[in-house]
Amino acid sequence: MCNGSTADSGPASPGSSPGRSTMKTSLIATLLCIVQVVAAQNVNIQFFPEKANHNRTEIVIPDGDYHVLKADLHIHTMFSDGTVWPTYRVQEAWRDGLDILAITDHIEYRPNKQYLNADLNTSYEIARPEAEKLGIMLIRGTEITRQQGVVGHFNAIFIKDANPINVENPKDAIKAARAQGAFITFNHPGWRMDACRFSPFQKEVLDEGLIDGIEAVNNHEYYARALSWCHDLNKTVIAASDAHDPIFNQFKLNTVGLENIRHRPMTLIFVKDNSQEGVREALDSRRTLGFFDGKVVGEESLLKQLFDVSVKFVQLKTYGKNTYYRIENHSSIPYRLKIGTGEYLLFPMSSISISFPKATAKVDVSVLNMYYYENTVPVFSVKL
Repeated sequence: MCNGSTADSGPASPGSSPGRSTMKTSLIATLLCIVQVVAAQNVNIQFFPEKANHNRTEIVIPDGDYHVLKADLHIHTMFSDGTVWPTYRVQEAWRDGLDILAITDHIEYRPNKQYLNADLNTSYEIARPEAEKLGIMLIRGTEITRQQGVVGHFNAIFIKDANPINVENPKDAIKAARAQGAFITFNHPGWRMDACRFSPFQKEVLDEGLIDGIEAVNNHEYYARALSWCHDLNKTVIAASDAHDPIFNQFKLNTVGLENIRHRPMTLIFVKDNSQEGVREALDSRRTLGFFDGKVVGEESLLKQLFDVSVKFVQLKTYGKNTYYRIENHSSIPYRLKIGTGEYLLFPMSSISISFPKATAKVDVSVLNMYYYENTVPVFSVKL
C-alpha cells in the first residue's frame, strides 16, 4: 500500500553504508507509489460501473402449502442445433427469474458436430459450474428426436448419462432413459401438425406407461387439447421455451400490462423442499402449472392454490348500500377477473378497488386467463 512510509532495510552488510541502503529502499518505495497512482488515474480508461450489474427479474409467487419454483425444462445449445453456449443459457435463466434449468440437447440432431464433436453430456458439464455460481438448479437432460407426427420428440430429464440413450430404435432409447430413472416428456404435440393427435407409436408408449408429462406449451405455441390430455391421462403439465436462439430474440420479458406480457414460457413447480429430489417428487405428483404470455394452465386445484396465495380481498368501508374492497395482487402473475357482469385487469403487484352490496357474503370470480381444461376457465368462490 502506498502510504509514504519506508521499509527497514535491516542491518547493513560489511563494507556498505547504512545511509545509502536506506536511501535505495526509500527510492524503490517511492517509484512503486508513483506507478500505483498513475495506474489509478489513467485518464485513457473510463469505467462504466453498470457493465457488471445485470438485473434479475424476480417472479414473485407467495408461499402457501408449497414453495413455487420456476423452471424451463426444454432448451438447446450449440451442442445440438442451438446458437448459444451452455453458460449463456444459465445466465439467461438467472436474468429471467428462473430457479431451474434443464439443457436438453438433441441426441440425434447435431448439426455442429463437425466443430463440437463432444460427449453427449458436454453441454451439462460446461453449464454446471455457472449454474452453481448463480444458484440455478441444473437438471441433466437430453432430447430423443425422431420424425414428427410418426414417432415424435421426447425429453428425458433427471438422467445420469446421455450416451447410452443414443440407440437406433426410438422405444429402446426411451426405455434406456427410463432405466436411468428419467422423467419422460412428450414434446410439442401440435408442432407442424394440423391438429394435436397421437400417432400409433405415441399411443403405444403412452399405454406402456413410458410418458410422464406432456408439453401443453412450447415456445410460442399453446395446445389446448394437450392440456385436456394431461387431465384425462394423469400426465404432468409442462410449459417450456424450447429455445434455440437467444431468449431476448424470441420473447418480450415481463413488460407491464396484461396485454403486453410475452415472457418465456415456464413450468411452475409446487415443491415441498428446494432440492432436485423435491422437484422430482413434485413432477411425479403432477404439481405443476404452465405460465406463458400472461396465462396459467393446469389442474384446477393448483390454479385455486395459486389464486388464493396471490389475490386478497381486503374490506375497507361501508357507505350507504355498498361495501368497498381492495383486491390486491401479491404476485408477479396478472389476473383477468370477471365478477358479475364486470371484467377487471389486475396487474402484477398491484390492486384495484371494487364495491358490492353490503349484504354480499361471497362472490364468484371467473379467472379468464387461467385454464384447467380445453377452453375452460375456473370459477372460484371468494368469501367477503
